Amino acid sequence: MKKLSLIFGLFAMLIVSSCRDIVNTVLDALPPFDVPFSTNVPVPLAAVSTTTYTRTPEIPMNINLDAKIKENNPNYSINNLKSVKLSTLKVDFVSSTLDTRLNAIRNARIYVKAPNQPERLIATAYDNTNPDTITFTVVDEELINYFRTNENSLIFEVMASTPTADQLTVRISSGFKIRVQL
Repeated sequence: MKKLSLIFGLFAMLIVSSCRDIVNTVLDALPPFDVPFSTNVPVPLAAVSTTTYTRTPEIPMNINLDAKIKENNPNYSINNLKSVKLSTLKVDFVSSTLDTRLNAIRNARIYVKAPNQPERLIATAYDNTNPDTITFTVVDEELINYFRTNENSLIFEVMASTPTADQLTVRISSGFKIRVQL
């Protein structure tokens, strides 16, 4: 009798775990995918202090996730969005007015902004010495509420390594991991 109940218990666990795998597979019928964002933007750099952050104007992203989701599967929409997380972020030097390079920026913080949402810190870079690229450490946080609309933007805060005044043009490259379910 004990062997029969043990066999029945193992069989029941196998069925329950298999059903859970099937349900999860069906719910994730559209596997997670990346949505890249890349743009060249002018960044006014006017830092007289090397100990405080200077905020740049907002950089509009205007990512339309509804269109990106429909590109991957027309049966899904923004209403099926379950998760948005920043996966990568880097800034590359393009040009400057007075030949200032990115090593003029020692520390940087990037925030995401959307209507009716507080600004949220999403990436940081500290002790930069690279003149061509700043690679950011991204925060592993849910950003879904910032992308339910396509009115989203980034805000830079930079701390200069030396007092600097210049107009830089940089290329922002980022990737967002998107998960959609029924």
